[in-house]
Amino acid sequence: MSKQNISIMAAVMCLASFSAVAQRAVEADTSTVERQLNLDEVVVTGTRTLKRLSETPVLTTLIRERDIREAGSVSPLETLQDNIPGIVSSANAMGNNMRIRGLNSRYILFLVDGERLVSEGAGGNVNLDQIGISSVQRLEMINGAASALYGSNAVGAVINLITKEPMHKFELDAGQSFESYNTLRSRIDIGSALDKVNVRAGAFRNSSDGFGSDGSGAYAARYEDYGANLKTAYKISSLSDIKVNARYFGHETFNPVGSMNVRHSLTHNLTAGANGGIISADNRNSLRISVNYDKYFDYYVMEKKNNERDLRNTASYFSARALDACKPTDLWEVVAGTEYNHEENFATTTLGATPTTKTLDDMNVFAQAEYKPIERFSIVGGSRYTCNSQFGSAMTPKLSLMYDIAGFRLRGGAGYAFRAPSIKELYYDFDHQGMFWVYGNPDLKAEKGLYSSFSVEYTKNAFNASVSAYNNKISNKITQYDVINSLGANEKYYRNVSSATLRGIDANIAYTLLNELTMRASYSFCDARDNSTGLQLESNVRHSETVSATWNGKILKSPFSLQVAGRMHSPILYQQAVTAADGSQTNEFSESKPYSIWKVTLVKPVRYAKYTAEATLKVDNIFNFQETSFINPGRQFLAGIRLCIN
Repeated sequence: MSKQNISIMAAVMCLASFSAVAQRAVEADTSTVERQLNLDEVVVTGTRTLKRLSETPVLTTLIRERDIREAGSVSPLETLQDNIPGIVSSANAMGNNMRIRGLNSRYILFLVDGERLVSEGAGGNVNLDQIGISSVQRLEMINGAASALYGSNAVGAVINLITKEPMHKFELDAGQSFESYNTLRSRIDIGSALDKVNVRAGAFRNSSDGFGSDGSGAYAARYEDYGANLKTAYKISSLSDIKVNARYFGHETFNPVGSMNVRHSLTHNLTAGANGGIISADNRNSLRISVNYDKYFDYYVMEKKNNERDLRNTASYFSARALDACKPTDLWEVVAGTEYNHEENFATTTLGATPTTKTLDDMNVFAQAEYKPIERFSIVGGSRYTCNSQFGSAMTPKLSLMYDIAGFRLRGGAGYAFRAPSIKELYYDFDHQGMFWVYGNPDLKAEKGLYSSFSVEYTKNAFNASVSAYNNKISNKITQYDVINSLGANEKYYRNVSSATLRGIDANIAYTLLNELTMRASYSFCDARDNSTGLQLESNVRHSETVSATWNGKILKSPFSLQVAGRMHSPILYQQAVTAADGSQTNEFSESKPYSIWKVTLVKPVRYAKYTAEATLKVDNIFNFQETSFINPGRQFLAGIRLCIN
């Protein structure tokens, strides 16, 4: 029996066993179950208005702060990997090169509090470590086309990290953890919520000795991360407010002992934003105006010149937006706005032989309306018009439907999305350390996607399950391809290929037993095919699963949580077409080993009045899985302590 079939059978058996348990379940208190399964939580990403998770017309994955703590997650990336199947990540100097269901970071829009993070390279890499996990209140993810609300890059998914607001007059949250390979993580957050002013500030520092410098397997460089954030809000009146936020992140990687390199990498991210809003007296209309600026700096640190810094490139993103949400009647809800975006890259070598700056601009108008003709039926329609300085204009309409009957929620819809070619894809022109040349293509067109999906969600008592099927066809897909020139040297180019098609099925199941044991399982199948070659998209994973069982219990009236979790997937497929100087084409194939990572986490809080001390013990990669294509050193141990006052 093949490994892929074993993977499918394991997922089916897991889902079937959970279903059997659900059938034997005793009825539980509905409000408690909704709280355990997240169904009463409020989300915003799918509609840009506040909705209970059970009522949003767009199927949304929600990961709460409680879920993060129970899993002992140390980063947003680990949190996503624990909860969303089909994620493949290979860290590099420019961030987390993440792929979800066959699409890389260029097709995933990353947001923090609704504002996009600047990408750091042609691959759209975003270093999610710049967001300290202790500052995250929840993560929201929606699949598929969302360009009607969010514009470029919202082709495969939108991931929105919502950061915390202070809740008490004074609160302090500090933590320290120790992990294998001398990995240390320290952080502190302080907040205050007064009548008119809310303030939350935090700082963190992470460091690790890295692993694999002896060449025995996967390699990760020694690094230091340090960051700080500030989030403030001033309530002008009961109907108006203004908010200001700022964030800084530094990431430095070092060469291993004995390295011949005389320089190493140092990057900085700076983010600043402000927004203000006003609500009508009847609470039916609200207007919010916001500006946000995000800039990334990339340096070489010259070790033989007293660590002198040499700037390599910068990337910046400025956005200004006016967003109006209104509810003219109980049957209608409308969101409309206008947006301006400015993107700029400066490079000393990658955009040509001399230091060069390139820019892109776009203007947008968008609107989305939700109509409920009857109590349990919702219709959502919307569209965005974009005028881009490079490729012209794009129109991206969408339509979603939801019908709720007898515990079943039926959701379906279709929408268009687009991804504008990046500055580097358009204008790359450099020699990559003498190994190959990379050339951009200023004639690239915008990629366009047509995404359609249908899902069924069922909830009864302590049981929740959903199954969704989707089809995502991307035209004008931008692909980097290799050419071997007449001298035998490798050259890389970008071009728009005919299309790529992604088809798949996602299944999720959750069950809470007696309000103490919560079990979850997710399965994803994805066939992601480049239609011009017939090959799977690079690094696609066809079968993947995540599972977890979390026991929230008490011993001698003292609470604790114990979680066992695993993530598995079939081999990663590495396939590419190579074009020779004479125009002939050959296909190259390889694949990784099947992937299986399991971990166990114990979290034990001790509370006294307004003070909490919380200890976390975690064993990650229990069975010591190792594979050279994954940045994973094998089994790791973590011990952490958290102190909280509120």
